Parts: sequence; structure tokens; C-alpha cells
Amino acid sequence: MSGVDVALPDRERPMLWAVAPDREAWLAERAKGVCASEVHRIANGGRSTWRRILEDKLNGSTFKGNRHTRRGHRREPVLLGVLKDTVSRTIEPNDRLFSHPEHSRHMATPDAMGSDDRRFGVEVKSHAAGWARTDVPPDHYDQCQWGMWVTESPRWLYAWEVMDEDGLPSLDDPAHVWIDRDEKRIAELAAAAEAFLAWWDAGAPEDDGLPDELDEALAAWVEARARKQAAEADEKAAEAVVRAHIAGVPGAEDKGLKLAGWRAQVAYTVSTRRVLDEAAWRAAEPDGWREWAEAAEAAERARKDAELLYGRAARQTRLRITPREVGK
Repeated sequence: MSGVDVALPDRERPMLWAVAPDREAWLAERAKGVCASEVHRIANGGRSTWRRILEDKLNGSTFKGNRHTRRGHRREPVLLGVLKDTVSRTIEPNDRLFSHPEHSRHMATPDAMGSDDRRFGVEVKSHAAGWARTDVPPDHYDQCQWGMWVTESPRWLYAWEVMDEDGLPSLDDPAHVWIDRDEKRIAELAAAAEAFLAWWDAGAPEDDGLPDELDEALAAWVEARARKQAAEADEKAAEAVVRAHIAGVPGAEDKGLKLAGWRAQVAYTVSTRRVLDEAAWRAAEPDGWREWAEAAEAAERARKDAELLYGRAARQTRLRITPREVGK
């Protein structure tokens, strides 16, 4: 790729390569590889998703933007200006297409780049009224991780605003979070990108015999499973904080506790119920306990004998879906 030098003061590698900010050159270069806006779909989609992405690269995307993307383009310099004033004076807008120094077809165009004690990239989003998420959506998370991979940055600044009901900007500053490198996810994304590129270079073959809708359903299952596992881990971590708080409130373990937060409320109750203490029964009335135990054993033998005489075949099915490493 033709390019310009970009100083990287906190790494040994002296430069990255990026195409000059020419729209036609940018489109032509990004069509040769995997970009940050595509990598989440490549990593999580099936063959028909790959085919749609490849068709856009070869023939040009039919998507020409909508009011949301147009709003995002208009608001981007405004949001970056606010971040420059409030987060880091080093933030500078970027319109260059970077490629990884060793994997030239791994590409990204960060919204901005900056460098305080550590180099970082910036991704900004403008959401319509009603957006309530305070975390980073999975596709945006992957976009930021890919940016870190391509530019060899150790962190990324992710910022967003939510428009008012009238569609106009609010008076609030954009919210922002710092995202650190996730080497495990970066490795997964890079492997998916390499598998996609290998499939592309091989002529985009279709030799697995699976219908597109089935392949997409399997891909959707894998993505949903990953979300479920992540959500369960987050839920357990949050519950541990709640239980630790309850344990620290005097009397809560005996009398219970009720409390309410902004998004959820807690009712911790304490009750007792009668349960059979077999050890106490056996010690106090050994004959009575033995009679009960023998009767229970005889009942179980009778059930097994009856199963042999009167049993019937019961049909069982088992569906087991297991994730595959991309490209294998």
C-alpha cells in the first residue's frame, strides 16, 4: 500500500502504513481486506454472511447510508471536539485507512487517534433517542479490538451520545469508556479474518453441502451461546456483590433484607422448614428406622422388577451443537 508515516512513540515499530485521505483510494484499498466494521460479522456469521460481505467488496455495497449514518457523520467531528477538550488534547480526527504492519489485508479506519502516555484510537457513535445501554455492544467491542490489533495500540476510547426525542443533539457531553486490549478476542477475530480471506482467495467455494439458512442458524447459535455465557458470568459477579453487601448488614442473615436500586430491587428472605434427620431417627428409634429403610428398599426392588415385566421403549432424542474454531 502507498502510505504516510505515522509516529508510534511507545512501540519499537517506527511506522504504520495508511492510504492518503482520498475517498476513491480509501474505497479501493479497503475492498482488498477485512475492515473493522466487518470483522464482527465475519467472526460471527455463516457462509451467506461471508458471501454478502464479499459481494459488497467485489461489486460495491448497495447500502448508501440512511438518516442514522448521515447523522453519525455530521456528529462525529463535534463529538471528537468534545473528547479533545475533556479527555485528551492529543486526539486528532482520522480519515486514513491503516493496515496491520505484518498482515496488510487486516485494515481499520479509526475515527481518531491520540497518544498520551500510551497510544490509543477513538470510536464515536451517535444514537437515537431511547438508547439505554451503558456498556459496549459486542459489534462495537470487536470493532475497537480490531482497531487495536491493526494499529498495535494498547487501548481504545469508545464514546457515544444519545439524541433528544426531537432528533436534535442533547446538551450532555458524550459518555465514554476506555477499552483495554483483549488478546483472546483479537486472536479469534484475526483467525476469522484469515479464514475469510483464505475462502475468498480460494474462489469462495461452497462444498460443505449445508443450506445457507442452516449454516447461518449454526453461526447464530454460537454467537448466542457466547452472549449467554458472558451474561451468566456477569450475573454471577453482580450477585456476589449483592450477597457480600447482605452479609455485611447486621441482622440481615437472620431477619432478611429489602433494598432497591435504580434498575432492580432485592428481597432477601430467611425462613425455615421441617426436614427429616435420618441420623437422629436411627439413633433414637433404630427398629422403626430399619423397618422404614427395608420397606423403601423393597419398594425400589419391586419397581425395577415391574420395569422388566411391563417396561416399554421410550424414544429419546439428543441434539448436541459444539462450536468449531473458525477455519477448521
